[in-house]
Amino acid sequence: MSTLIKKITFLFCCISLLHISINAQNEVDALRFSETDWQGTARFMGAGRAFGAVGAEFSAINVNPATIGLYKKSEVTFTPLTVSAYSANVNYNGTETAERRPRYNLGSAGMVLAISGAENSQWKKFQIGFGYNRIKNYNNIFSIEGRSNGSSVGYEYANAAEGLNISDLNNYDIWSDEMWMAYEFYLIDPKPGSSTSYLPSLAGANLFQASTVTQKGGNDEMIFSFGTNYDDKLFLGATIGVPFINFTESRTYLERNDKDPTHHFLNWNINDNLNVRATGINLKLGVNYQPVDFLRVGVAFHTPTFYGNVRDIFDRNVSAQKWDYVAAWDWGIADTILTKKIYNEEANYRNSFNYSLTTPLRVMVNAAFFIKQRAFISAEYEFTDYSMANMYATSYNFREENKAIQTKYGACHIARIGAEFNINQVFAVRAGYNYISSPYKDKINDGSKHYVSAGFGFRTKYFYSDFAYSITTSKEKYWMYNPLYVNEASNKYNAHRIMLTVGVKF
Repeated sequence: MSTLIKKITFLFCCISLLHISINAQNEVDALRFSETDWQGTARFMGAGRAFGAVGAEFSAINVNPATIGLYKKSEVTFTPLTVSAYSANVNYNGTETAERRPRYNLGSAGMVLAISGAENSQWKKFQIGFGYNRIKNYNNIFSIEGRSNGSSVGYEYANAAEGLNISDLNNYDIWSDEMWMAYEFYLIDPKPGSSTSYLPSLAGANLFQASTVTQKGGNDEMIFSFGTNYDDKLFLGATIGVPFINFTESRTYLERNDKDPTHHFLNWNINDNLNVRATGINLKLGVNYQPVDFLRVGVAFHTPTFYGNVRDIFDRNVSAQKWDYVAAWDWGIADTILTKKIYNEEANYRNSFNYSLTTPLRVMVNAAFFIKQRAFISAEYEFTDYSMANMYATSYNFREENKAIQTKYGACHIARIGAEFNINQVFAVRAGYNYISSPYKDKINDGSKHYVSAGFGFRTKYFYSDFAYSITTSKEKYWMYNPLYVNEASNKYNAHRIMLTVGVKF
């Protein structure tokens, strides 16, 4: 029984280390897959994504489904071009590191059919829409380099090995190679006089540390929408959303002893790859009301999204290098001598896990002011509380993870404003701004974002084309491993995007 208890303890220590390394199956995933970053047509993006009360714009159906009720004609829209350029500047212990990376993805595609109501009926139109929009883009890259200032990933392994006899370190089935390597390659040492307690072998040393994190993928939502228009004053809509998560994260970590040639430890490398796939479902309801010609107001409600089968596949490769003395016979002096030999070793393992995730609900209000059918100014407010996210599985209760969600995350407030001005009957220009507040409680991290956009387009009776540019800026703290043992890295991100949309009306 004691051996079983040790194995369970060891397993959870390794899971803790895994969580810190790759942030898989914990509160970080709950936030990542609950957040939205509405994307879509160039018109929608150029005018600050503030179309919840403007309507007749395909991507706005994701935000306020009542906007489909504004369609008077049927329409097909396609955004074949969304090019993003991501940049990150990271400061770690005084060392600055920059990364740049371009990405391409489809923005949106869809169709709306506008069907006339019965003759002499106040129900003017009925609309049916379907297609997809990207509701979250996960593409990102950043790198960290710098001196450790006394920290070492060895603290993590020393903590995970606590209570285990040296002879038992390599006797467990789960990730035993990695734990044994930490001991064999001098990353951790037993405390003097103990065989069950450990210390990092280079505690306090000034090591070189580096890490690169590359994230790819997105959350693309298929939508099926229904709407109606009553007397050109009341607009109702409902959208069934089916989001598809496709997320990959690759992380490298290097710790190198380049200052103390007398120490046997040389370097430690971790290569992690996380692949997440999930399909969910939600319902969005919206209403818009136009009391006077120049004003339209609206409200929308998004139910929580239920992801019934989130599948994580995690792969890890750990390699290490050390040097040791080996004895060799020297015939020239007829004696044995000690020479240095470099040793290499690596370990690989895979872990897969399925769980369920429920994201928080969302509520938003919208308003739009129209100026003589030549321009509009719109504003929106969106609210969600990320502490309401919940993770669960039949084989694991996620008690600690859900507690961390409630402790770390809280209410998030989003404000969007946008404007469009029609220069003439064909050409229009647009601009917008968004502020997304931090989802974190007690300022444990930042995570707030600023979004600025501009665009233009031209529209004829049957054809239109739009172009937009946007930039999103944000910053956050990042820890390469347990914050108890390493200083934070200060990350600043910029995401530049250009979008092109074409469409036809009929």
